[in-house]
Amino acid sequence: MDILTSFLNGLYYGLIAPFFQFCARAMTLLFIRPMTLLHLPEWLQVGIIAVLVALFAFWMRALLRVDERIEEFNRRFAEKRRQQQELRLIPDKYSRDALYRTTDEELNEEYNTFIAYHYARYVMIYMLPLFLVLAWLNSVFSESWLVARHGQPFLVPLPANSFGVSGLSVTFVFLLIYILTLIVGFQLRRHRKKR
Repeated sequence: MDILTSFLNGLYYGLIAPFFQFCARAMTLLFIRPMTLLHLPEWLQVGIIAVLVALFAFWMRALLRVDERIEEFNRRFAEKRRQQQELRLIPDKYSRDALYRTTDEELNEEYNTFIAYHYARYVMIYMLPLFLVLAWLNSVFSESWLVARHGQPFLVPLPANSFGVSGLSVTFVFLLIYILTLIVGFQLRRHRKKR
């Protein structure tokens, strides 16, 4: 067990952690540094990055051909379901029931496999980039950095109000803009498909 622990520690601290640190530095140089030099406020920097991550998700969705795969599965599944319904025409009850059970199990297995791959694609397209970018942004705009910069641990400090909300966090601003961008993007795609 000690050998495995040593190997995993070496793998994490020797390869995985340095890789993510390098990526974080590179992204800071590519994105944060230029926007800081342009004197963009931090909330706008986070908003621009949220829009870019949402656009990246749409690009990944097109690259992985998600819509085509869904349409292809629906077409295949509907055809198999139609063929299964034709089993009603078999006069022998026992043969009909045995064939129906077999095809039903095949349909269930195919559907479950599709759902598993479908959710894996969604995790890869939407969730993984979201969590990785949020971890990076929360390290760039850390609470200690925000306190030193604004005097509060918020990206957007708010004036005193009766709701008890002192400000908006990096995560809140990012998620709000990311989700709004996805909603607008899906609406534009739906509108374009109707034409």
